[in-house]
Amino acid sequence: MRLFLYAILLTLFVQCQTKTQSENPNPALISSGEYISLSLDDSTSNISTGYQYFDAGEREFFFNLIWESNTLQVYDLSSGNKIKSLSFEAEGPSGVGDVFAFHVHSLDSIFLFSPPFGQRFHLANLEGQILKKFEYEIPEGGGSAFVHNAFMISPPVLEGSKLAVNHRFPQNMRELTGEKLAGQSFGYQIDLSTGETEFFAHLYPNDYLTSGLKSVDFSRAQGKDQIVYSLVGDHRIFVASSFDEEWKSVVAKSQFLDEALPSFNADAVYEEFQSYAFSSSRYGSILFDPYREVYYRIAFPTLPEASIADIRSQGNALGPFVVMVLDSDLKVITEKKFESGKYHPDNVFVGKKGLYLSLQHPNNPENREEEMQFELIELR
Repeated sequence: MRLFLYAILLTLFVQCQTKTQSENPNPALISSGEYISLSLDDSTSNISTGYQYFDAGEREFFFNLIWESNTLQVYDLSSGNKIKSLSFEAEGPSGVGDVFAFHVHSLDSIFLFSPPFGQRFHLANLEGQILKKFEYEIPEGGGSAFVHNAFMISPPVLEGSKLAVNHRFPQNMRELTGEKLAGQSFGYQIDLSTGETEFFAHLYPNDYLTSGLKSVDFSRAQGKDQIVYSLVGDHRIFVASSFDEEWKSVVAKSQFLDEALPSFNADAVYEEFQSYAFSSSRYGSILFDPYREVYYRIAFPTLPEASIADIRSQGNALGPFVVMVLDSDLKVITEKKFESGKYHPDNVFVGKKGLYLSLQHPNNPENREEEMQFELIELR
């Protein structure tokens, strides 16, 4: 009888603990001290210019793209060992061009994208075999599909036979106006069976350039039942339920960024634009966490004392950065400022346990050239 009562009390205690944790009114991002370490060969940099985490159920993988050799490496996250290295020919009958980016839809469906020009991409499997070449029409007024795995991350989305991708429309930034920008779509869907394309109904906000010229770069995340955009120079988040429905905006401002986000002059010299791009308040990638149904939005506070030499050598790793956490309604539920010198904000991904940040900051004394290391950042 006592054992039975103890079991009931224990069950109630566990249920109360679970409810308290799930309804935590003050969640926080905590550096867990738990790490993932990938063993690298001598030719692989410990900072990736193209990567993707992939959950295959019982196994978790990390894909790493090597631009110089047209190679896609595959690591087993549980062991940290490289299990495959897929090398793709640039020319010839099986040539795919220079692989600039990729997207793992499944282990047997890996899309390979060339630099942001041209009108084709390829499909490969985990054996490195080229399964198909896709050719598509660039819609009038648009640009080639633009996919990047480490900058303003915006994974392609496959729905049926249609692949949604971003694009970079033809532009002269110095001549861009709010009116011209407001007519531009964030991207388009490619019908894989016909090559036909259709613009998203998601256009740039008509007031984005009201205060002056800004970077038009953005990141896109596919949530559980919504599409979410984060622009470099806007506190708002833009959200839609599908690619053919108009977005609505939600204010999601970081407390660590300037109230008025900066702009640059049309006659700015290159050094001034670099300063704008890497040392002023701005937003970076937005990532969806399907395990906790939250979004992580990266932000960068202003660095008033940054020198051009430091900017050129360190870029986004120059100063502190912020990780914001937004719930499914895009309400900011917490944010944390990470000081410079430990984590590299250009290498970040979401896994089963939470958010992982690269430890490969150039000033981190634990930075090891022969390893690619990530620390788990838990939301609790």
